Amino acid sequence: MEAAARIEDFKHGRVPRAVRERQLVELAEDLFSERGYAGASMDELSRRAGVTKPVVYELFGSKDGLFRVCVDRAVERMAASIVDAFRSGADPEARLRAGGLAFLRFAKDNRVAWDLMGMQGRFADQAATVRRSQAQLIRTLMTEIAPEGTDPRELEAVAYAVNSAYEGAAHWMWEHPDVEVEELAEWIVALLLPGLRRFTT
Repeated sequence: MEAAARIEDFKHGRVPRAVRERQLVELAEDLFSERGYAGASMDELSRRAGVTKPVVYELFGSKDGLFRVCVDRAVERMAASIVDAFRSGADPEARLRAGGLAFLRFAKDNRVAWDLMGMQGRFADQAATVRRSQAQLIRTLMTEIAPEGTDPRELEAVAYAVNSAYEGAAHWMWEHPDVEVEELAEWIVALLLPGLRRFTT
């Protein structure tokens, strides 16, 4: 695979838009993770990127716009990690365990998307979209292991419930950093698995 172009590959003032956008998003993800949405300043981001603040606003419109892009990228990566983990399982129960653990591991290491879920007001629409997409992903994966003839409405309802359980666990995890993510994952799967076994046989 061809390596992605780097800022260093171009002269000052000649950096392609796509390369600059990628640089700023990657730096912004770090900044939002370090300081949260409220504590992250575009002045600091500009300093880290070596550009003027108007460059950031020209590319993303606002701090809100940049945050939304960061969240979308985080959610895409999270979905990919869950799918990979789920499909690596040797049997249906192993798949459920692996998918849940991947969800919590990603949440632990990528706080940007989880900060969004607790926000109200202008980010409520994006938070709702993220929840919906995660529930639909869970439904899709559960369809792969559910017996033929399972009511799709039941699968969807259960998928929303599973998603809510893991989202709540992720928020709790941030307040209890002394608990290992693997231990928390076992607690949650122990709660959910008895009810989910009807979809694994």
